Amino acid sequence: MKYNTVVEGLTALHARMSADDTWQAWPKEFSTAYQFHSQATILLSTKAKTDATKHALWHDAHASTSGSSTFDALFWIMSFEHLARLQNVPMSWIAALRFIAQTSSAHDNKWGLRPLPTFINKDGHCYDSLWASHLDGVEQGLIFNEEFPYMRDPEEVAISDAALAKKALKS
Repeated sequence: MKYNTVVEGLTALHARMSADDTWQAWPKEFSTAYQFHSQATILLSTKAKTDATKHALWHDAHASTSGSSTFDALFWIMSFEHLARLQNVPMSWIAALRFIAQTSSAHDNKWGLRPLPTFINKDGHCYDSLWASHLDGVEQGLIFNEEFPYMRDPEEVAISDAALAKKALKS
C-alpha cells in the first residue's frame, strides 16, 4: 500500500493494528528474557540488601540497575524490529506509534497499542520518529510525496548534522 504522507501511513498502520490483535502476543524469547531480567533484578536487590551490613560487593550493580525499567531501550528496539517484520513496515513506523508491555503470570505476555499519538510537540516541532518514518517510508516506496511539511526540533537537527559532519571527516 502507498500513502501520500507519513501521517496517512502511520494512521493506516495504527488502524490496521487496532483492528487485528494477532500481533500482540510476545514470542517465547521475549517472555524468557523478561522473566530472566525480573528474576535477576530480584536476586540482585535481595543480595544487595542482605549483605549491605557485611560488604558492598553488590552495591554498585544494584545502584546502577535499581532505577532501570525492565522495558528499557533494548527491549523496545527488539520489539520494534519484531513488530515491523510482522507488519511489513520500517521499524521507525512502529517506533512512531506508542505501545505498552503487558505482563501477566496468569496469561501470556503481550504488547498493547496506545491511542494514535500526536506527532507534533508543544513547541510546534515534529518528533524525530515522524521524520525517520517519513525518510524510511519514502526510501521503501510506502510514501510517494517526498515533501515533508513539518519542522524538526533544532536540537535533533543538530544531532543529525553532527553525525553527518563526523561521517564526512572519516571519509
